[in-house]
Amino acid sequence: MNWNRSRERVTIVSSRGDPASVNIAEKLKSMGEWTVVEDASLTISTYSHFTLVEMDEYHIYQDGIDTRLEERNIKSSLIIFASKHRSKDGRKILTVHPTGNTGEPMLGGRARELAIPAPLAMRDLLHGLKRRSLETEFEATLEATHHGPTMLHTPSLYIEIGSGEEEWIDDRAGEIVAEAILALQSQVVPVAVGFGGGHYVPRETKLTLEAEVAFGHMFPNYQLERLDKEMIREAFLKSGADFGYIDRKAMRARERNELIETINDLGYRVLREKEIRGI
Repeated sequence: MNWNRSRERVTIVSSRGDPASVNIAEKLKSMGEWTVVEDASLTISTYSHFTLVEMDEYHIYQDGIDTRLEERNIKSSLIIFASKHRSKDGRKILTVHPTGNTGEPMLGGRARELAIPAPLAMRDLLHGLKRRSLETEFEATLEATHHGPTMLHTPSLYIEIGSGEEEWIDDRAGEIVAEAILALQSQVVPVAVGFGGGHYVPRETKLTLEAEVAFGHMFPNYQLERLDKEMIREAFLKSGADFGYIDRKAMRARERNELIETINDLGYRVLREKEIRGI
């Protein structure tokens, strides 16, 4: 079963202060006949079932943007934040991730709050980025849950170009992201919450690309100590998850067993990689 595009409204949010965001927005506008409406603070463009919102403010501080857009009669089923990705390693990378804070907010959002992710859309976008980047130096990956905004009642995700100034303005990278967004059509598959591993969640990325599964919230090793039972419950409920997945090689047995017990107490199963691949 696929995403019914006739009923879904996708809003892409672009920040004028973010060069990668501007790059993606410009490529989107070059790929269709957009109808443009401007006011003092926003440029709003529509094309098919997509709305592009260009603003001066940065994405991570846009708690409640769905409500503010609804007040302008812009209703969304999905919000995509088009952004830059910054890292010291300088990798040429295209990323997709959900947002949320497991502790105090360092970059937007509210403390210990998770946004509603869009697992099926993240899966489709990852596949789209991967296919389109095969003949480039860019690699496509998921990232763990991090930063804001968190206070949204609409499912949302980040899609990013990284990791430095040269990559942010790369024309082909901008085209790849724009093409993946406009081709978005989410196939319904089982959804998992992921635990363990590094920030780029390599096992969840590999499973998403190779198996019939999508991931909602994903928590790497450095976030695990901040998770309690209520936050894990929130992750499953907001992700609409069917089961949990643990990167077993990435954590100690005691930590792993405690996590499995908590997930089971909440009424969810934990599946191994082999079981997920057999779905």
